Amino acid sequence: MKDGSRHAPDRSVYEYIKSRIISRNLFPGARLVEAQLAEETGVSRTPIREALRKFSYEGIISIVPRKGAYVSKPTYKEIQAVYECKKALEGAAIEKACGHMDEEDTSVLEGLIEKQTAAHRNKNMEDYLGFNDDFHLLIAKASKNPVYEKYIKELTEVSNVYLVFYDNFIFTSVSESEALAGHREILHALNEQDKQVALEAMNSHNQTTLDQLNLV
Repeated sequence: MKDGSRHAPDRSVYEYIKSRIISRNLFPGARLVEAQLAEETGVSRTPIREALRKFSYEGIISIVPRKGAYVSKPTYKEIQAVYECKKALEGAAIEKACGHMDEEDTSVLEGLIEKQTAAHRNKNMEDYLGFNDDFHLLIAKASKNPVYEKYIKELTEVSNVYLVFYDNFIFTSVSESEALAGHREILHALNEQDKQVALEAMNSHNQTTLDQLNLV
């Protein structure tokens, strides 16, 4: 895999568009108009195009020649492929992380689960996804493999879009959340420094997340 653009996109523009998608102001198939985005963000079209190219590289939007950019409408097979890669990379990363994480790291993970739980209870999906990112990326970072960290981050950003549009977050209570339960199982395995259980917990968490997406 290689970077999808020569220059890094303006983070404020990138985050603005991302927040519009996460807040469901932009749905799958919605067109992203450069002129409108430039007016909303107060920047020229150049950083808009750079941000759109990055989103395209990540699979979050599709750029159709002579037609424009659209929020992606992934097929089940495309979503399945993302989770297949995510499962493989996160499984390998957590096995390595087991030997590197200390009590301070696992304490941070515990705090993130608590914050996720509060965000879930308040039905604040944007905050919930942010804490979810932090949880997964802390484990990836603890693998001490920057390549795992880089691609897990990209896959997590893509899978977040699937969660926004196809997850039953709004209709699921905290006690029924399989995602939160999965994070607790992962944390328990890391506290025990049990590589095999940690691997199984991470694999199960990713598979369960895929299986419960409402793609009908």
